[in-house]
Amino acid sequence: MKSNSDKNQTKLPWWVELLFVQIGLPDSWLSKFLKKKKVAANFINQNKKYITYSVILIAGIFYIYPIVRYTSSSASCIDKTTKYLKSNNSNRSQNAIDINSLAVGYCHGGSLPE
Repeated sequence: MKSNSDKNQTKLPWWVELLFVQIGLPDSWLSKFLKKKKVAANFINQNKKYITYSVILIAGIFYIYPIVRYTSSSASCIDKTTKYLKSNNSNRSQNAIDINSLAVGYCHGGSLPE
């Protein structure tokens, strides 16, 4: 049967048990950590709206960045290929639209005409 002292003691969270009882970190760290945790919880409660907007903005940037990077590299490839085709074009009858379409085709996996 359990004694009164066992009933009055609360069970420690698993991370406190692990870090401070099993591993043996200093008790002063626990009090500092709990104070910082309380301050952080208050800050989050006071600024939920701004934190939510910031998270949505950062997620949007992470979502759009690969698209921007792909578009930038594609545009660079098309520009370089267009310049190459204009400089090495032996048949001058092709207009700028034809040269651009050849460059787009090349940059998306096609081949250059002979």
